[in-house]
Amino acid sequence: MASREIEDRAWRIGSGELHAGFQTLSVLDGQTDAYNQLGEHTALSVHTYAAPVNDSPVVPDHEHFTLHIENDEEIQKTWFVAYDGDGVDENMCALLAEERGDREFYGFWTYDPKTVEYLIGYLKGNYGDVGTTADLDADEDSHVV
Repeated sequence: MASREIEDRAWRIGSGELHAGFQTLSVLDGQTDAYNQLGEHTALSVHTYAAPVNDSPVVPDHEHFTLHIENDEEIQKTWFVAYDGDGVDENMCALLAEERGDREFYGFWTYDPKTVEYLIGYLKGNYGDVGTTADLDADEDSHVV
């Protein structure tokens, strides 16, 4: 419910940045319609993060959002949704959880602007600015498609 509230807030405001981690490309594949719809807001920048789990992953259709394919254990173990509120403190919110067992998550959600800014800054600093095309066989661990 918390992740849907964050997505809904981004949809209603229609601008700013939304970042969401899906652990794997196969999980993201089930949410592409919703995220393409979110990304249709031209003033809302939507970023998704997911790891390939096999040598030939199916890359979901992502016409209206940026897909960050990450060969990274951190991405595989975490689920997150963070919205920057288009710079308005009262609109900022985030959810961050780590999978510690089979579909058992431990984490939190927050409306604290400093925590949301830190989380989005962390994502952008570690995964956000790596290029514009994907090559899953490249030596780099992170790709934007």
